[in-house]
Order: sequence, then structure tokens, then C-alpha cells
Amino acid sequence: MRIPKWRVRSALTCCPVGSVFLLALLAVGCAGPRYSRATRSDAGLPTSVSSAAIFAEPIGSLEGELEQLSRAKTTPALLRRAFLELRNGHPQACIDATAEVLYGPTPPSANEESFARYLRAEAYNQKGTPELGIFDRDRARLLALDPELRRRLPEPVAAPAEAPHGAPSAVKVLARSAWDAKAADRSNLEPMVRPSRLTIHHSAMYFRDTRPASCKAQLQMIQREHMGNRGYGDIGYHYLIDPSGRVWEGREMRWQGAHASGDNNIANIGVCLLGNFMRGRSGQGPTPAQVTSMQQLVVSLMARYRFGADAIHCHSDFKATECPGPLLESVVTQLARDLQKRGNAPVATNARIAP
Repeated sequence: MRIPKWRVRSALTCCPVGSVFLLALLAVGCAGPRYSRATRSDAGLPTSVSSAAIFAEPIGSLEGELEQLSRAKTTPALLRRAFLELRNGHPQACIDATAEVLYGPTPPSANEESFARYLRAEAYNQKGTPELGIFDRDRARLLALDPELRRRLPEPVAAPAEAPHGAPSAVKVLARSAWDAKAADRSNLEPMVRPSRLTIHHSAMYFRDTRPASCKAQLQMIQREHMGNRGYGDIGYHYLIDPSGRVWEGREMRWQGAHASGDNNIANIGVCLLGNFMRGRSGQGPTPAQVTSMQQLVVSLMARYRFGADAIHCHSDFKATECPGPLLESVVTQLARDLQKRGNAPVATNARIAP
């Protein structure tokens, strides 16, 4: 509503106190902030995790807001940045931002995790690999309380049992021949009984290289250390995951591993992520690709061998060691917790391990 100028002058002349009130009223009416203080700070950064704060239209230019958000490390800012990166057609940047929320030093709340999982699933869909986001979307649907987020996460429509849709997606495992593994000393190996548990490790060596040749060399170095210096019959782990997310076959599954000390190796699958996941300058965090491959591999092994999420371990569960490092241990703990919430039973999955 427009106020005639003569009424403004009259109010200012007759009532100084009223003039202050009137000027304040005019300022509020003209400014009309786009976001309430409940969701945006004075600097324009989101201060809460809600659909109003995370899914809002960009303030000014999209690139300008992204630049501002890149300097903030709060959970609302990271989720807002993930959403805008998705809008900008940069799904990997979205995945990286949500990984900071999901696997950072402070565990997210259920509400924060629901937004992060949803955005990750959307990013995988944008990348053309929606199957990688199945777990995230299901988890987001389970946790979501925000009405708008729930609307974006409808229950999936079950396909008729009699209508097959082709072969299930596979967790591709590169064979031992792909990294020119040395032949195992079978006289120094024990047959593997049916697996009933799984243990996650790190290689404890800083490693960021994603080139296949470099990853092969890393696996060969680990095998030489295990066989030459530790007296093992082969590399100790059954599977190894490099920073690009490739899964490599280590010791054949027909042989018991050598990774958890003594009888702890019985019926125990050893999975090692390449890297040193300690805090500090010499450490690093697992890459999003490593985490995704680990999740897929673990769920596939659970389905194949029919054991529950309570059988997922870190090396530190069996002995006094910092392996697999606090930056990875928190991820493993969260994965086990997520799967346990599904009932701590063997998980039905459309992923399998490729032969």
C-alpha cells in the first residue's frame, strides 16, 4: 500500500516518536527480506537445515552464491552448496559436499543425513548411475521428516515378480591377473570356511593416485611386504579398493585371510581401502568413490554369504590398533548402524559380485 507524502510529512511534524515508528514500518514494508532470519544469516548463508533453506532459488547469481558458500563449512552451507552444484550440473561436486556432511568429524543428525542422502542420490542419477544411489535414497526416505523432502522421496513402485528386468547390477572386481599378482604359496594357506563376518582395514600408506598402473604397483608392494617380511602365503586381504573406487581381488576367497590376527581370521573376509585414514598432515579421508564401492561390496557380500550387519567389523575391534584410521572407522560404524536399522538381517540387494 502506498502512503501519500503529505501524510508522512504530517506524521513527522506532529509526532517525533511516531515518526520513528513510521519510518521503521516503511523500511520493513519496502525491504521485504526474501528469507526469514530463521533460515538465512545476515550474510546470506543458511543457518538451518530445511527445504526452505536448502532448496531455495539462488540469491543473485548461482556462481556468486556458490563462491560464498565455498568458504563456509557449516552443515547447512555444505548442503546448500550441494544443491546448487546439482543445479549447476556438477554432480561430483555435489557428492563431495555431501560426503563432508556424512563422513566428517561430527556425525550428522537424522534430519541432516536425510538431506545429504537425498542430494547424493540425485547426483548419482544426474551422473547416469542411479543404481549407486539406491542405498542413499532408501536411507533418506527412512529418515526424512521435512514435508517437502518427503514429497520428493515417494515410495518406489514395486515391479511385478513375474516381470524380470534383466541381470542385476554387479560390483565389478578386477581379477588378480589385472595387477600381475605373484602366485600364492598354497602350502602356507588355510582353506576358508563359509564366511560369517567381514573386517575393514586401511593400507596405512598415504595414497591418492588413481592411475591403474600406480594402483597395481601399490598392490604388488603390499603383497611383497606380506609374503616377504611377514611370512604370509599371499597378500592378506581378499579385496582392496583404490581411491578411484576400483575393487581389486586380493587373496582368493577359497583361502582364509591373514589380516585380523590368529583365529580372528577364521570365516572373516578382509577388505582393505588404499590410503592412510588418520587425522593430521600425513592422513587423508576416504574418497567418495571408495566409500561407495565399499558400501556396495559389503552389502553384496552380506547377501551372498547371508550374515548380518552386526558382523561388520573394523580391525580395531580385534586388537589394539588404529587401523582402519578414525576417518574411515567412523564411515564403517555409520554403515553398520544404517544396515542394522534395517533389521540387522542379511540385506536384500540387486547388487552382486561379478565373477
